[in-house]
Amino acid sequence: MSLRPPQDREIIGLQALRAAAALAVVLHHALRATRLNAPADLHLGSTVVPAWLIEAGAGGVDVFFILSGFLMVYISGSYVQGRRPVSHFLQQRVLRVWPMYVLVTLFALKPALMKWWATGERGFDLSAERLGGLLLLPSFNEQHYIQPIVGVGWTLSYEALFYLCFAAAILVARHHLFVALCAIVAAAFAFGHLLPESSAWHGFLSDTITLEFLYGAAIASFVQWRGRGRLGSYALIAAGVLVLGVSSHLGVMTTAWRPVSYGVAAALVFVGVLRLEGLVTWPRWVVLLGNASYSIYLVHVLVIYQWMMPYAERGLRKYDIAMQGDVLALILAGGGVMVGVACYFLLERPLTAALMRKRPAPRSVVAPVPATPP
Repeated sequence: MSLRPPQDREIIGLQALRAAAALAVVLHHALRATRLNAPADLHLGSTVVPAWLIEAGAGGVDVFFILSGFLMVYISGSYVQGRRPVSHFLQQRVLRVWPMYVLVTLFALKPALMKWWATGERGFDLSAERLGGLLLLPSFNEQHYIQPIVGVGWTLSYEALFYLCFAAAILVARHHLFVALCAIVAAAFAFGHLLPESSAWHGFLSDTITLEFLYGAAIASFVQWRGRGRLGSYALIAAGVLVLGVSSHLGVMTTAWRPVSYGVAAALVFVGVLRLEGLVTWPRWVVLLGNASYSIYLVHVLVIYQWMMPYAERGLRKYDIAMQGDVLALILAGGGVMVGVACYFLLERPLTAALMRKRPAPRSVVAPVPATPP
């Protein structure tokens, strides 16, 4: 089977997917903050949200991974045809993702930096290995989980891996892009298993979640989604939500089964939303949240745990207020979203526009080739 020609037209439905995925992750972390990590003396009332539904929110990450793999293939036409060099793709990805991540990481390091300035004592997060996270290199946190200084940054390390795999696939076999992608991701996975189990790189490369990137690439390469009916699209979305709910109830998120549970669920929802392109008009606020989803995703954990939760704890103790945990979680989530949207308008959008504007696309030095095999 030959690949479908890569395209570059904007898909508005992807912004809705981004918005939904970001909101799901924010709610996931807000509910965990009030359910699992809140001190017992806060007198938080009983919650009505079941534990499995809280974990289902983590499925937003799986949607992001599939979306990433899809977009790389979808916009690959100019790179596959040789009109732009692979270096341009990598440059654009770095400018789009890395500056905001560095700014948020430096902000997260503020307490450790202030302590170092005051006492001369370098904390755990100021070690050379941890600071390598500024370059999206994986490392263990103090609980020995692969997690950088900004917790959600572990997914960006995988994004960087995907970018490198995609660039390598174009250089190696642009005529057979999907096959090359599969081979390179499989090679990285196998190499991870050869590394010592005590290494962060072992856990990082040998995680089966990398398969979800290939799901997105396969959808862009082979799935005919334009011009499909609404009924089938809604059925796919419903099936994806059902699979996600069952998977969450079974507790498979942190196991090697995640790609065939959360990943399949995310893929079903993803294709269902794609099929609705041109059939559904998404509200402007949904598109706005989709545009701001990266900033929301980056800052919401810091907003919840470093800003809002400490103030909530002090206020509830001082005035002896009994509040339902779900209500507090919604307040925390709302704060995370609002600060994320503000960061998008004040930081991400102007910074990205300035960096992109000053760096025009370099001229191609590669002879054009057909987008698909003859």
